[in-house]
Amino acid sequence: MSRPYRFALIGCGFFAQNHLQAWAQMPEVELVATCDVNYESALAAADRFGGTPYTDAAELFAREELDFVDIATTPPTHRMMVELAAEHGVAAICQKPLAWDMKDAQAMVAAMAEKDLPFMVHENFRFQYPMRKVKEVIDSGAIGRPFFGRISFRTAHDVYSAQPWCMDAERMIIADVSVHQFDLTRFFLGEPERLFTDAIRVNPKIKGEDVATIVLHLPGATCIVDTSYESKSDHNTYPQTFVTIEGTEGTVTLGPDYRLQVVSPEGVREETLVIPEHPWTSEPWNCIQDSVVNVQRHWVECLTNKTTPETSGADTLRVLDLTLGAYQSLETGEPYRAGSLL
Repeated sequence: MSRPYRFALIGCGFFAQNHLQAWAQMPEVELVATCDVNYESALAAADRFGGTPYTDAAELFAREELDFVDIATTPPTHRMMVELAAEHGVAAICQKPLAWDMKDAQAMVAAMAEKDLPFMVHENFRFQYPMRKVKEVIDSGAIGRPFFGRISFRTAHDVYSAQPWCMDAERMIIADVSVHQFDLTRFFLGEPERLFTDAIRVNPKIKGEDVATIVLHLPGATCIVDTSYESKSDHNTYPQTFVTIEGTEGTVTLGPDYRLQVVSPEGVREETLVIPEHPWTSEPWNCIQDSVVNVQRHWVECLTNKTTPETSGADTLRVLDLTLGAYQSLETGEPYRAGSLL
């Protein structure tokens, strides 16, 4: 484009601050409006990053000329926001999880597709620098054909202060974290055929599950996803995700502190990955903060080149299917066949 893409941010809460910082370093975009039900939040974001503050999304769409909207609100509001965007012919990128039920998610995808509008879900784990490096190793053929994976996220970090919704959510850690690990499973190994879930609640002060283990079966491979907010250790690695992918010729492992090891017929190679830095990022959050930059760069590249995002709305229906299927398996005690809810 001869001018920057004009966009609005809807939802100016905790994680949206990363969105704002990342957009601010991209000359290809211009923030023209912010929106939040809490006017002070919208105003603070506008004062710092630009644009006009709103509390009503419908008013924002009616008044502003937009190329796209960045939706960083809670899942129950996503359908309304995405359908507003479709109604006004505005492309949209939306935070995960896309919805709490498949009907709402499918309605959003259909609304955007009907208007032929770009639609992406902000699924940032696969855009983390270490995950891209693991994918490079797999795609290089160094470890042969992958047949086993383990994707682990275990911590005792206090997630509840910044995200109080986690305290009252009846469906918690699978919806909050395992959803990312399901997408990483697909990114590294392909599409699961079925899964089985076991999960428990350890913290008596919350309503939902805070420890979960899911076994996913894929064609010729198995992957274990394990997630915990109650795992105490002498070395806090939050918010790191650990990965092991075993192949017919070797193994790639992403361990604590971004230590990458590749075992292949050529020998053993090890390195400590250095996360790209930005003026506003800080440890230990820098890997996730950098992934936000990568997500948003990918979105702008797709808009410019008219290509489909990796995590398009349609693609993300498969992630939601696995997430909802994990809960169905937990409730029934039976395996869930992937795609049954699509």
